[in-house]
Amino acid sequence: MALDTSVPNQKVTIKAGTVLFPEGSAANSLNVLHSGALRYLVEAPGGRKLELFKISGANLTPGASALFGSGRYPFTIVAEQDCVLSTYVMSPSTVGRSLAARSSLGIMVGRSLLREITESFKKVNQLRKIASDMGKTNDNLSLLYYQFNPSVFPDIKPGQPIADPSSEIVDPVLRLARENLKHYFDNGGILPERPTANYVEEDHSQLLVKYYPEEIEFQDGEFNFVRKVILADPNLLAQLFAPDPSMVSYVCDKLGRVQNNITENAKGILEELDENFSLLLGGVESLTEKYFLILDMAANGYATAPPEFVVPILQVVSQKIERALAGHQAIFGSAIPSPSPNIKSFLEKTAGLAKKFEASNPTAKVASNGSGISVDGSADATAIRKELANSASSIIQFSGLGGDAIKEFSAMMVKLKSLKNPLDSDNDTRKLRRSITKTYFDIYAACFQKYVNSGKNVPKPVDLMLKYGFFDETMLDDSQLVFMSTFKDAITSVSDIPIHYGTEWLEKIYKRECPTSLDELGQNFFDKVKMDNRNAVFKKESDLPPDIDNPEARLKFEFGAMYEANVRLTTGSLATYLPILTKYHSQIPLGKAYVTKKMLTDTIHDIMAVDFSVFNREVIYNNPEMGINKEFIQRAIIPDFVIVPSIGSKIMMWQELSIHRGSGSKESRGRIVLPIFVQGDLKSLLIDAFAAFRWELCKTILGPEWNNVGNPSITADYMDYVQFYKKNKDLSIEIKEKLAAEFKRFRNERDIFANDYQLWIKYEAEGVQRLNRVVRGIFYRHIPFARTIREKVAKMPAFGEINNRFVNIRTRKFTELENRYKKYINALGSLPDQLRENMEFYRV
Repeated sequence: MALDTSVPNQKVTIKAGTVLFPEGSAANSLNVLHSGALRYLVEAPGGRKLELFKISGANLTPGASALFGSGRYPFTIVAEQDCVLSTYVMSPSTVGRSLAARSSLGIMVGRSLLREITESFKKVNQLRKIASDMGKTNDNLSLLYYQFNPSVFPDIKPGQPIADPSSEIVDPVLRLARENLKHYFDNGGILPERPTANYVEEDHSQLLVKYYPEEIEFQDGEFNFVRKVILADPNLLAQLFAPDPSMVSYVCDKLGRVQNNITENAKGILEELDENFSLLLGGVESLTEKYFLILDMAANGYATAPPEFVVPILQVVSQKIERALAGHQAIFGSAIPSPSPNIKSFLEKTAGLAKKFEASNPTAKVASNGSGISVDGSADATAIRKELANSASSIIQFSGLGGDAIKEFSAMMVKLKSLKNPLDSDNDTRKLRRSITKTYFDIYAACFQKYVNSGKNVPKPVDLMLKYGFFDETMLDDSQLVFMSTFKDAITSVSDIPIHYGTEWLEKIYKRECPTSLDELGQNFFDKVKMDNRNAVFKKESDLPPDIDNPEARLKFEFGAMYEANVRLTTGSLATYLPILTKYHSQIPLGKAYVTKKMLTDTIHDIMAVDFSVFNREVIYNNPEMGINKEFIQRAIIPDFVIVPSIGSKIMMWQELSIHRGSGSKESRGRIVLPIFVQGDLKSLLIDAFAAFRWELCKTILGPEWNNVGNPSITADYMDYVQFYKKNKDLSIEIKEKLAAEFKRFRNERDIFANDYQLWIKYEAEGVQRLNRVVRGIFYRHIPFARTIREKVAKMPAFGEINNRFVNIRTRKFTELENRYKKYINALGSLPDQLRENMEFYRV
């Protein structure tokens, strides 16, 4: 029975378990807790109750937020322990005057509200993250369901338009799958040829027009100010509120409204959670049941995809089901209502199928992997494992780590290895991984220094760590150990693409063959030295003394500035980041994820065959002997590609130039960093990186003019399009509405540009129209296709007019150069190569 608050100014004792104020009941009192503890509950769909938080102590005013909102309690308040409570008759219409009359009471109410807000915010953010993770999982599983069982979607073909789901489709999973597939394909998404478990964890929100926030959006400057005010010394507050007592009631009103908004947010997230639980686990029309059918087909040999792709995905689904079941129990204190009938069978059959598959496919004897990478099929996994026994100890001892540090690090590794999955994203596991990561890189840096000093003569475990991120053989499968121990990569012919493995790159920095990179704050080595030595006067790098500027110092800077940062960033999943390679990082053989130099070279050439000018920039050419002074020419300067020891789904465009100031800066190479084991489509990831490279290079070279539409460039014209598309007469109302929704998915204009660049390279180059006419015109002018592609698309109506305009502009430029260069022709009738190549660039 709820507390009777109609008795004025009462002081009562409440027994544990008593409901003080039911959710939705009218608030007609201000209540002061003198002792005891209370639980705050909100009602979730299906009649379930969720505990928001508990509070205990004295001088608290539970539920006061109801007096500053609708006048009804947004939650149920229950006595967790025996409580002593005073109640004062009050209503939303009188609370302001009452608090203004007694500022000390107002301060008590404000501080109590702030405590409730803090506790609510923590809980709601936990729910927000769970809901987002489940939403992402369900969306990704719906895409893979189509890939594993396409017969259910006979009308859907990749690359072809997909109709909106019919209202007759009542199955929630089929409706979700169709909606997601429509957005995914419309936005240029390509399903992986070889689905991996990692795909289920990836964020495809941009392609799906979804948003998976991990925290609720809360940016309220007024609240931050009020929070600071109410936390000030009570004596000072009494003096502050004395001249204007209404101030205290205003502060409480603001805090009460914030608390009510957070509670409403919690209820919205609970509805989202309920839908996500239902999609994954609820009833006969759930993802669990859909994947149970796929499981049956795989067990009976009728699956459309080979077992090496299906089984790992089923194992991930099994893990997601177990986690969701445990999560529901933890959140609501009860099992999920009306669960899928085959949950238990799914978990048991998946485990059995996985064992059967492993037994029939000895991983150590895989001779090839379909990606052109050969692995020694005769390699003895047992012998390799024996050779690498106690690798972690060998590496630590070789690094020279101190005794206390060894004990601490070893203890953390033991704890990590005891976890069911060391890549879980819960807070405790993330803290453990962060601590391990810091020491790991200290070990890595020390080992590399000895690697260089010893002429690369190091123990095999150390060599594998430097190359791949290997550390402990017990955390890897036999097949992974066999691959790393036996595979050798080399380009048979000289490549025109500067590609370096991580160790090769660090060695170049050590030998001063390349300038150091920028750090995450945009500082180079010289900038950092000046910051660390502010009392010294260093005007240029040559002023640095040898004790400051030496190979070891440069190596240390590069390692911290670029290398370590990119090992982390290229994973693409900071929430599960661990630099030590484990069997949990990838469910597919490492050989299929490994990026060879030849593979990378071929993929870069594929993209350049479409966007031939991707690495071009305008530089100055001088040749005093021929009387050539300051001729502007186009020159392709391919960036350095650095392959670091990580596994992930992100390629980082780290910097567009290696020298940002002074002579030769515009002719310096950029830097693009990628993981040695790529999880995803290498070409798509490179296209994203090239888009970022184009954007940043244009901004750097043009300087303040990068956004000036009076000086046409890809950045200026595209920024003008994004900022003023609503006023663009060349876009229909329907397209403008679609763009308004689409732009919200991206963090900034560069990301919007990268998305359109993907469509330009993959689809528009094939004559498949995926961009609107405004973007197509901008791209055709600034990112022209190679000549053979232009000749093909020019025959299409969508390209005819813009191609004619492009040809006219380029022809005028070519004629201008031809006339100007006549004076540079030598006696043999030829031009310097640089000028000749510049003319070829403009030839149409």
